[in-house]
Amino acid sequence: MRVVSYNIHSGRDLWWRNRLNEMTLTLKDLQPDIIGLQEVHQNGKYGYQASYIADQLQYHLAFSPSISIGDGYYGNTLLSKYALENVEAIVLPARKEQRTLLYASFQGFGRTITLCVTHCSLNQVSRLAQLQLMSTLIQQHAKAPLLLMGDFNASNVSFTPHLMDCALVSGQEKKPTLPAFRRRLDYIFASHHWNIEHYELLPVNWSDHVPVIADLRLTESPVHGE
Repeated sequence: MRVVSYNIHSGRDLWWRNRLNEMTLTLKDLQPDIIGLQEVHQNGKYGYQASYIADQLQYHLAFSPSISIGDGYYGNTLLSKYALENVEAIVLPARKEQRTLLYASFQGFGRTITLCVTHCSLNQVSRLAQLQLMSTLIQQHAKAPLLLMGDFNASNVSFTPHLMDCALVSGQEKKPTLPAFRRRLDYIFASHHWNIEHYELLPVNWSDHVPVIADLRLTESPVHGE
């Protein structure tokens, strides 16, 4: 199963040129099963970007509103080849700008698989509180296959021992996902129900971030036990 996490920077590149179409074509070419997007608009002022991408790819859509903008919102998005269930926008603790965790599940490979997409705060105190809440939620769902992805706005984020960092497992944790600042802020984490078969970053400059790609295979039982 191919998973992609991508901060689309409001559909614009570093010079604020509209690159939503290029982003959409890139995602289509990657042929992912699951896509987690951050910094996505769903409003009349900047466009219904989540809906546009979902329509172009013909994927199921879930959106978690983080900030109210005009007649709509700005937040996180899940796109899936599989019908999404139990969709929930979980409000994360934040001192200033509101942040959310988009939670959903789908039926696949004979299992119920949990998906989470988030975008953490720049503020360290808020971010640590958000990571702690996520750790608690991960432990509550430890028995089911789970994938957590997004822009965590920090280096060296870890959910050990419950989740594996796909980049770290693949020996690519030094590669930046925000190339202009040479920082790795974007992650795909997987529970031990998965084998991580491939990980890469796609070197396109449609956003200030690059797409993070992981190919995974669900195992009969957790790799390192429940």
